[in-house]
Amino acid sequence: MKKIKFGNFIKNILMVLLIVLIFSGQTVAFARSGGGGSGSSHSSTSSSHSSSSSHSSRSLTRPSKRPTFMEGIIIIVVAIIAIISVPIIVRKVRLNRKKHTCISVMQNLSKYDGNWNYNNLMKDIKDAFYMVQNAWRERNQDLAKEFMSEYLYGKHKFQTQEMKLLKEKNILENMVLLDAIPIGLQDLGGIDKDYIWVHIKAKCRDYTINEETNKIIEKKSSKSDYFEEYWKFIRTEKRWVLDDIKQIDQITNLNFFRIDAPNRYY
Repeated sequence: MKKIKFGNFIKNILMVLLIVLIFSGQTVAFARSGGGGSGSSHSSTSSSHSSSSSHSSRSLTRPSKRPTFMEGIIIIVVAIIAIISVPIIVRKVRLNRKKHTCISVMQNLSKYDGNWNYNNLMKDIKDAFYMVQNAWRERNQDLAKEFMSEYLYGKHKFQTQEMKLLKEKNILENMVLLDAIPIGLQDLGGIDKDYIWVHIKAKCRDYTINEETNKIIEKKSSKSDYFEEYWKFIRTEKRWVLDDIKQIDQITNLNFFRIDAPNRYY
């Protein structure tokens, strides 16, 4: 379940209210009336002139039109859409820039180190994706042990053991990896500290059942659900293996994904 960040939430609400107040507040245009009420010496002015002056004064002091209820609703909706969409657009632009920079760096690194070959690395990521998902579904982490780091293997094994105790089984059907986009990497020479972060886009039907009753206890949708995650892979002697998984809302600052290859030009 996503946690609401109340600081940002309140700021967004205040912004909406400010916009509504600006556009829905009544504004009155005042102007100096011409020729009327300047003294007794003008008492003989014709009645037609007085009437014209009075009409002019009334027309100039008429308040501007207040927005209707529906116009106010439209203003609020537009403001909310802007508040929601702008951060999403900015995030997409920044991720796209990181993608192009990463691919460029990988192309240069692969000239010296074949393990940074883009196609081979993407194959390791794809293989790990399906093996890890299958191991999770079967609650048997040994099925994907060689595709995970010791840290993640231990973490997933603990979580699946807990699910077994609770008689819960997570069903993942029709799993499809849609894209794996490199967005951060580190190459320090050797293999001990090399890593790459990829932006995973996938879809599947995801629900949880009680294995004794076969009843669904947590269900997202009857159709395949689209999801995104950040996966970190580290380098071993044999292949790139999965070391960590972050949810999208866990990373609020994309500067977290560094591109660091000081020993190679890019």
